[in-house]
Amino acid sequence: MRCLWCALALAVSLIACAPEAPIPAPETSIPAPLAPGVAQLDSTPPPSPDATSVPAPSSPDTTPPPAAPPDELLARGMERRAAGDYDAAAEAFFAAMNAAPGTPVGRAARFYLAESFALRERWTSAVEALTAFVADGAQDELAARAWFWIARSHEEAGSHAAAVAAYEQYRAFATPAAPYARMRQAAQEGALGRLEDAATGYETVARSEIARGQRAMAYEAAIRTRRDLGQNDAALQLAVELLDLAQQPEYRARLLIELADLPRVQGDLATARAWLIEGLERAPGLPAALAAVDRLRTDPEIALPSELVARVYEAHGRWPDVLTALDAALTTADETQHADLLRRRALALRELGNFAAALEGLDAAIAAAGESDAGIQARLDRIQTVGQSGATEAAIQGYRDFAAALPEDPRAPEALRRAAILLDRLGNADAAAQQRLDLGRRYPTAPLAQDAWFAGGLYLFASGQTAQARQAWEELAAATSGSVALRARYWAARAALAAGDTGAGYAALEQIIVTAPDSYPAARARAILNRQETGALPLDAPISADDWRSAEEWLASWAGAPPQDLPDPAGDPAVQRALDLDALNLRVEAMAEWSTALAARNDDPYALYLLGRYAHEHGIASVALRAANRLVRLAPGGDPASAPLALRRLLYPVPFTPVVLGRAREFGVDPAFMFALLRQESAFDPAATSWAGARGLAQVMPATGQGIAQALGVTGFREIDLYRPDLSVRFGAFYISRQLTAMNGSLEGALAAYNGGPGNARRWSGGAPITDPDLFTERIDFAETRNYVKSVIAQYDVYRRLYRWDGE
Repeated sequence: MRCLWCALALAVSLIACAPEAPIPAPETSIPAPLAPGVAQLDSTPPPSPDATSVPAPSSPDTTPPPAAPPDELLARGMERRAAGDYDAAAEAFFAAMNAAPGTPVGRAARFYLAESFALRERWTSAVEALTAFVADGAQDELAARAWFWIARSHEEAGSHAAAVAAYEQYRAFATPAAPYARMRQAAQEGALGRLEDAATGYETVARSEIARGQRAMAYEAAIRTRRDLGQNDAALQLAVELLDLAQQPEYRARLLIELADLPRVQGDLATARAWLIEGLERAPGLPAALAAVDRLRTDPEIALPSELVARVYEAHGRWPDVLTALDAALTTADETQHADLLRRRALALRELGNFAAALEGLDAAIAAAGESDAGIQARLDRIQTVGQSGATEAAIQGYRDFAAALPEDPRAPEALRRAAILLDRLGNADAAAQQRLDLGRRYPTAPLAQDAWFAGGLYLFASGQTAQARQAWEELAAATSGSVALRARYWAARAALAAGDTGAGYAALEQIIVTAPDSYPAARARAILNRQETGALPLDAPISADDWRSAEEWLASWAGAPPQDLPDPAGDPAVQRALDLDALNLRVEAMAEWSTALAARNDDPYALYLLGRYAHEHGIASVALRAANRLVRLAPGGDPASAPLALRRLLYPVPFTPVVLGRAREFGVDPAFMFALLRQESAFDPAATSWAGARGLAQVMPATGQGIAQALGVTGFREIDLYRPDLSVRFGAFYISRQLTAMNGSLEGALAAYNGGPGNARRWSGGAPITDPDLFTERIDFAETRNYVKSVIAQYDVYRRLYRWDGE
């Protein structure tokens, strides 16, 4: 066995010492899909290696360095393991194992060295090393984890029977994560054809107390397995239980649609129909909804309502089918439905390009509906149809007449907004701006009117009418509150400065800093005033006992004394499962459990405080951040800037510090800026995955990651590597440095490119260097990207003011 460990350790050393390839400049551009909210790569050349690469090490000294103590070697390995640098971690574990044989430190190093094979997906070597580790028969936490990794390795290698046996061994330890092992074991039993065992396993997990989303996955697997067994009655019972569990509207709708066959097979047509109708009404735009309607629209047993069928086809743009379904609905409609069905039929005709028939249909709907809500909506739709038919000026007047005739109708602001858009299309920018200002002044409480009011002022400012712009923004600030008023006040100050009234302008900027110190306007105000405040807090400074005590005093000042029976997070089963899953590198499942713990404390200030502190002390920065954010929002005023230092440290943490500092320096990026970027992208959750598929701390898209790997000479790159913190931060730092170069050093431009795509960033800048970052940001026409840029700039400002960055 000693020979086995020597051989495995030698392999680790050889792999870990392999040199990394140099950084070549790509020969061609690397295409990436244009999806807002994700990092993408374009053809801009990367920064030169001279400016960004790590300096080459000097020639090796023949004198060996002094050996580090075993516990330091183990800690170094754990740090690299957390960063996802598994080769370097294995090298440190190997050294610690050899430096402390027969000790607890040496045994821990042996385990983590063996585990490193699994983390690098060398499954056969992992089984050999981990099996050797458990051969001593110890029954402790490390042995339990070793059995899990043995099972996982067999699972990944396709050795299903061996995986089942090893999962049984792991479950015998009765760890908090045992239900998750049972679910994985059930999948292996299914692969072996042991469907009854698999179904029983899935049902056990589904009915356990683990995170709701994970239970739902187990229920779905159990239902599929019972169906495969032909046990539709058992599957139906599970479906009923799952629907009782499902709360998220779109997920519940999908389940209702997809599971409706179960009661139907059992002869319960009423339940099947009820499930289908509820699912289609909740989410007609789901692909499953369209598939169900296509399959069942002529089924006499189910007989879906024609109006509902039309709604599904409308959601999917199937306009000929919409007409057919609405014609059928009109034959049975009562007076309350008739006019709106006529209106919808006319809109379908409009979508098909038949404007004359659409106008005729809308006239019929108006005549049938009179002054009812359907009739008023038909009038607005008719004006829009007139505009789409090419009569733009008639539509503009129509919208104005609509708002004049029905000033109290909630659709009146929308009518005036559309009039402004059509004026823009005619090239009459002055009139469009005046229309927007008029809209804002008429309806100051409507969010779309507030946006229009601001946009009108922005046009005046950009066209040199600074006095008029200042007046518009001062009026907007006086009529509103919160972020809307703050934005208007900032721009009124900008207008005052542009008009030469520096005293008023600077005073207004100073006031913004005082009233909203952590906001984007305050960050920009500091830049204009050249007040770049710097923090004094070292990045590695622990949160002191005094800082925690101050946080508790702040909490007591508004939440009262803590309750006597406040539960300790350490005793929460969800927290225990989360920590256990984190240790097994099952980060998605761990975050589901953390989310369960957070949800249970959502409105309890003291419970949130304890959970945030506990997560921080266990190195789970993303959970601590979420808990602190919710806690601050519960406080009077909800202002993070007024939170005590301990909570501000949770809100603006610096996890993975060596990784972020090293990679930021490698590519010439300000570390404070890099922390702000990562906080916005993932909230420091290494397992984060966006709706568009961006992954990891820096939220890099897989296609973009492939391009960056090629540019950096990273061989063997796989999409899953984006969840490794060191690689994710490296790729993110490389990518944002490239965008900074492409956008001539503009932070706003680089952020716009990172989130909205380089091509869009160039469009927003007009292809020229950005001279006014505020105007550039406000002109971003993706709301997500505009808000993203502002948010990162604001966070960057907080990070610079909170921590000490010089000499780090």
